[in-house]
Amino acid sequence: MTVPGVLLSSTDEMSWAWIGVRVRPALKMRDTGAFPNVTEPQRLAQTLTREHAWLANQWTTESDARWELRFCSDPRTKLLSCVLLGRVRDPDPCKAVQAAVRLRDRLTDSPMHVQTDPVLDAEEVSKHLVPGALDAKGTFEVRKRLEWADCTRPDTQRRYCFAVSPALPPADLSWEPLWRELAHAAEPTVLSVYLEPYRPTDALAADLHRLAAEYSHLSRPGVPSPVWNVLMRPDPFAVRTAPRYAHAAARYTSGTCFRTRISVISRSPLPRGFGELVAAKTGGGVAVSPPAGELDDIWHNLAALNRDWLDLTYAQGSPPDGMRESERILCDLSDLDEAALAFRLPYQVPGHLPLFDMSGRPRPHDSTTTER
Repeated sequence: MTVPGVLLSSTDEMSWAWIGVRVRPALKMRDTGAFPNVTEPQRLAQTLTREHAWLANQWTTESDARWELRFCSDPRTKLLSCVLLGRVRDPDPCKAVQAAVRLRDRLTDSPMHVQTDPVLDAEEVSKHLVPGALDAKGTFEVRKRLEWADCTRPDTQRRYCFAVSPALPPADLSWEPLWRELAHAAEPTVLSVYLEPYRPTDALAADLHRLAAEYSHLSRPGVPSPVWNVLMRPDPFAVRTAPRYAHAAARYTSGTCFRTRISVISRSPLPRGFGELVAAKTGGGVAVSPPAGELDDIWHNLAALNRDWLDLTYAQGSPPDGMRESERILCDLSDLDEAALAFRLPYQVPGHLPLFDMSGRPRPHDSTTTER
């Protein structure tokens, strides 16, 4: 089954289908909401509200759907282009193609401050997917901040304590400063924000509640036992982080959740502070530079819209193999509010210099077709 703009790959067991949607800001006043009686903060708040509602309507786990928003710089024009890429899978290739078309239709139905066009050429979709050769100094991943410490208590089986910081809105919600820095990158640079709708399982909910109970226990004085006959002091790390686990157990066990990945790739080192700017605008996380040995994994995550775990990059210096699976999930799990902070569609502020190419045909990232 062949449908224009659907890139299909199949094995005996599974079929994967990818699609693309070109995205650019709308310019008409009725679309941007930039009426004379609307202040800039009000207009930005309206934009955020529309994007939040749009993202909520996109949520579905049908055919393992996921999508990625990519902002691409062009050093020649100093303008950005933007494309939405999506992927589904199904054992039946025909059903995979049909699900891909449905995903493309949903993504194309955008908020009014955005204009979209479906990519109807599978080769163009492929070119958008495939990143160029990665430079270790120009590549980083933005993650929720992960902290850890040795557990000071002997009354549990825990050797290390971990804590993941939730995403927080920046003081300045405008993405213009970030887009401006990206547009002026010396070499072609791509900012990718990946979202994968996720339904928390009963097992994860149980694990999160167990973690909350465990850290609550460690945050209080321990009761002496025949094995340990002195009063045990609260673990200092647990005292500080137990509320986060109680919050996570309530926040991520129901409702609309996503698994996230934020990647930045460039052919050359990026300006100092750019990683921190991306982290601040997407929820206050941390920009992590990967070791050379994990560049291949990052390349394949981008090329296939995957979310494979990167042991060294994502651990952020914590002990290898020290985290439980539920703790790993917390590292990239977001609720709708957190996801909406990071997944910002392009917009144009009237009267400001344009930041986006308005031709409607984003240029695929300057890449080579040779795999790493």
